[in-house]
Amino acid sequence: MKSKKGLSQILVLGLIILLNVNIKGQSGASCEYIRPHQADQWIFGNYGWIDFSSDSPVAVPSSFNYSTPNGVSTIANSNGGLLIHTNGLEAWGGIYLMANGEGLYGNNFATQSSVIVPNPGNAKQYYIFTVDMYVPPIFIDGVNYSIADFSNNAGGEIISKNNFLIGSNAQKITAVQHTNGTEFWVIAHGFGPATGNTFYSYLVSDTGLMTTPVESKVGYVQQGEANNSGGYMKTSPNGKKIALVVPEDGVAELFDFDASTGKVSNPKSSTVGQFFYPFGVEFSPDNSKLYISTSPLGSATNFLYQFNVSDANPFTNPYIVHQFNVNEVGAADSLMGALQLGTDGKIYLAKFRRSVLGMRYLGVVYNPDRPLDACNYNELNNIPNNGLYLGGAESLIGLPNFVTSYLDIPHFTYYNHCQNDTTIFSITNSANIDDADWNFNDTEGDEVITTPLSPGFVFSQPGNYTVDLTEIFNGQNYSYSENVTIYPLPYIDLGQGTDTIYILPNTSIQLDAGDFDSYYWTPGGSTDQYYNVTQEGLYTVTVVDSNCCQNSDAVYVMFADLTFPSAFNPNSKIQENTVFKVLGDSRALSGYQLQIYNRWGQLIFETSDPLEGWDGTYKGQPSQMGTYVYKSTFTSFESGIQPAINKEVSGTVTLVR
Repeated sequence: MKSKKGLSQILVLGLIILLNVNIKGQSGASCEYIRPHQADQWIFGNYGWIDFSSDSPVAVPSSFNYSTPNGVSTIANSNGGLLIHTNGLEAWGGIYLMANGEGLYGNNFATQSSVIVPNPGNAKQYYIFTVDMYVPPIFIDGVNYSIADFSNNAGGEIISKNNFLIGSNAQKITAVQHTNGTEFWVIAHGFGPATGNTFYSYLVSDTGLMTTPVESKVGYVQQGEANNSGGYMKTSPNGKKIALVVPEDGVAELFDFDASTGKVSNPKSSTVGQFFYPFGVEFSPDNSKLYISTSPLGSATNFLYQFNVSDANPFTNPYIVHQFNVNEVGAADSLMGALQLGTDGKIYLAKFRRSVLGMRYLGVVYNPDRPLDACNYNELNNIPNNGLYLGGAESLIGLPNFVTSYLDIPHFTYYNHCQNDTTIFSITNSANIDDADWNFNDTEGDEVITTPLSPGFVFSQPGNYTVDLTEIFNGQNYSYSENVTIYPLPYIDLGQGTDTIYILPNTSIQLDAGDFDSYYWTPGGSTDQYYNVTQEGLYTVTVVDSNCCQNSDAVYVMFADLTFPSAFNPNSKIQENTVFKVLGDSRALSGYQLQIYNRWGQLIFETSDPLEGWDGTYKGQPSQMGTYVYKSTFTSFESGIQPAINKEVSGTVTLVR
């Protein structure tokens, strides 16, 4: 089903009841998409602090200047609360200096002074990788790692400090998740004739840091002027590309990265001197575009470029997003520093003035997935010069460095993914959208919420769907697609095909809900798979499966009244009276025996099938009219609180002809 609704045609259809019994939390898992929050907190520049935890950036100056003119890294917890930040020299736990957090071997003027990576094997520990400038004989500390631990100190403490990894290093470090989704790669780069084309990929696994790196000798040799070691290096959000710049030589490079092996390959490079002091580097959220800023040291023109990552040589024909002459810098413009993707899908540009003076705005690429001028640098709803005001704080050269996988956020997301749910869609970056056209590719489904930026759709059946979104702005269309999986509801059948279960009086039965993640029984509130029933009544179970889909089933348990007739006539015109057998619902029995004896005590009929009766014959011949003795055994069901019970019943029956 395809829909197109203008922003002015918003129809509110009331409340949607998603769940009638809230037991999903008991399953111990969350199956809905939860965007990463580890890159929500930015501390940088002079008192700069931006909070992305509520999806839209909130800029409030910090109460302390953490000395972050250039290199800085931060990490938040899974809820978006500030956990650690460092300029490479000190490590801060939240807003307070971490115990033993001074004297790290990084450098706050290094381009990427640090990056912080969780320890997959210990949720209380983080690796802080620090990077010094390489300017012998003054700055020679190289790349090191320290370990921050929160086991015994809520503010954290450094329990292992300045463990050496490599020297002769560029001021570049980046990190990305392994393809297994739990481990991490930390990638550093060498500098100088011997190692200037060497990538060092360090694996952080649940057993710790592997200090022997995967080395890849590929690409341009970074050497010579100390400024060549600066500039940024980034991995793409999906972990498949690496880009870097060599400022003094004016080189930009793009590589393939294998997040399963840590290898770097397939270099694509600009010509030497093609760009005048390239500095900032960042990928678009959909990994299709690369952005590079230039930051000349002297009097020249600053550029912000966009490149197509998929081009055979992406650096051949760059698109100039923005430019200005340094000599004409005034109140409306400034020098360009770092580029950093935010969790809101926008790219932010650090801005500063000569002599490293601050600016109170960040530049913003509002739609970095869109091509050319449609990326809308500093332009929101056709209003130019629309950067992000820092609330009185100031931007300098750098912005925080993150594990780039924390920025791998879909263009649009959805929640409620079970059969019959109203699946709600939400666009991550809603800037510069006049209208939204959704195609859910399900002609039998039903769009029940028509709000353009967040529609609700009920898919007709479980399965995999490709949902297409077309954003419309200034008469231009921009298309995106995401795969959506709708899961079936868990199948439960307490009565095994019937809505009523019969049991013998004074016995019990064990109901089995099946193999699922969580359970809730009524009455009683049990959360076990099995439920032992001793009383008549209606019993209901609600289950949640491994996909967090919920379903319920109910069955009525009744005591069966099992009796035998006192007489029968094989020649009766009433069919039920022609045989002698047990009366009542025999499904209450797990076992059964019936024996018929004549007056001389001779066994003339026997069966274990409660549906089979005696038709008044013996060895194919009609038995005489008269009185016969029967003996029967009823066997109850076994339960978790009671074994099977045998009940013996005996009496006489009259055979009439």
